[in-house]
Amino acid sequence: MKRTIKITAVIALVLGVLLYALIPALQHSDANTIKTAKEVDAFIRQYCQTNGKLPIKSVLQSQFPNLKTDAGWFFFTDDKKYLRMQYPMKWQNADAIGERNLSEFTGTVYAYTVDYQCKTGG
Repeated sequence: MKRTIKITAVIALVLGVLLYALIPALQHSDANTIKTAKEVDAFIRQYCQTNGKLPIKSVLQSQFPNLKTDAGWFFFTDDKKYLRMQYPMKWQNADAIGERNLSEFTGTVYAYTVDYQCKTGG
């Protein structure tokens, strides 16, 4: 009986260490995605400031041709007053911009979304 408890404790300890090692690795693996999301964010904000409106989907696609839906990047827009960017993530990260989206099955972060509205002085 004592041997079973010791084995269970060792297994739990090993799993705990692996989990705490995995979380920083997942956060680090999202660093390039966060950098790209910030670049897209800066482009959208600058576009709004310069043009007085949000960029339409085709402008975003031409500016960022590698951000495809099969890679987890989505731009939801009415091409007028509403734009939402959703980008893929593997874990929660304080450096990410926007609101995190949680999986209803696992309760983990799978994406972040940023909503845009272009409000100009006029």
